[in-house]
Amino acid sequence: MGVAMLAMLIYGPARAPAEDLALQDAVTMTGTAMFLNSSAPGLILAVVHGDDSVVQGYGETAPGSKVEPDGRSIIRLGSISKVFATDLLATLAAEGRVGLTDPLSRYAPAGVTVRSFGNQPFSLLDLASHAAGLPREVRNPSVKGGDGNPFLAFRADYYWKWISEHPPAYAPGTTAMYSNYGYGLLGEALSKAAGKPYRDLLQEQLIAPLALTDTTTRLSDEQKMRLMVGLDPFNQPDPNWEVPDIMLASAGVYSTANDVVRWMRWHLNGDDKSATALSLVHALWRPHDGLQRVVGAEVTGSIGMGLGWIISPPKDGVPLLLGKSGGIGGFMTYVVLSPNRKLGIFVVASRVNFAMFEGLRTAVRELAAELAPAGPS
Repeated sequence: MGVAMLAMLIYGPARAPAEDLALQDAVTMTGTAMFLNSSAPGLILAVVHGDDSVVQGYGETAPGSKVEPDGRSIIRLGSISKVFATDLLATLAAEGRVGLTDPLSRYAPAGVTVRSFGNQPFSLLDLASHAAGLPREVRNPSVKGGDGNPFLAFRADYYWKWISEHPPAYAPGTTAMYSNYGYGLLGEALSKAAGKPYRDLLQEQLIAPLALTDTTTRLSDEQKMRLMVGLDPFNQPDPNWEVPDIMLASAGVYSTANDVVRWMRWHLNGDDKSATALSLVHALWRPHDGLQRVVGAEVTGSIGMGLGWIISPPKDGVPLLLGKSGGIGGFMTYVVLSPNRKLGIFVVASRVNFAMFEGLRTAVRELAAELAPAGPS
């Protein structure tokens, strides 16, 4: 039996007609309102609830295309790529190939000394929970405009050079600062531990086992034809620059709503093989209470950080949620999981606008409350 057929039997089809009328109506009303309020060329909303799932597209795949997006439209996940990376981290940890508390220095290239805050080295867990005291970005200042791709200034050799010359700003685990740079180093560590490039590790451990047929770090010619085109912050069509390998763990994954449905279903249902890894992924590892600062994360309404996930307790009718947002190349994305309620919601809008994103986030949480209402907090 092939991998795709096995995954289909375990996790079900990526898209199925919603047999639950309330689910269908809730998704339709929420998706329509999201699209009308977003001013984005296109929007896709995908929901998993128990054994059912819905994928609905609105608008156009590109400005003026007159083609409605659907479950097969290619999109960029942006920073949702980070929770794909923590899936890998938890999987390798469950297999005993890495330890969450392993220091990054264990996986540094030969000849590189990783600086620490005093005598306190930071760990893979610190990187995954944005608590290693590292800056948000580290660009190689010698890389200029080139062909216009702004991501070319992010280079693996410079990432390691920087950490060999600059100690973290804070003791590990004391201050949370959102760090794309930290996730670049985490991807490097996972690659070193597995003995293969990060993109191959992702394919082997996540994409192939779940039969995520359109999830990739490099598009084929056929997939490029299905790639949605969104608007940049200046409302111009974004050129969708490809990212270098060092950004794959932080923001480099392409996918479709159909694949995200299958991935969410795996998170919500799992199997015996993945149970330990998923228990690590869904746990609260870094409570906000007691940290000196929390910068760049969704602090209001949340209680802390899991492995890449922002965790919010049940409140005001909204169930416990694990949430992750993203934004890159004309796309803004948001996904939430409520593992104990078997609920997952994913939305992508083809427009980069942070004020618009707050509306998407609020609508997703309200939809979660409608589909899995929580009791009084």
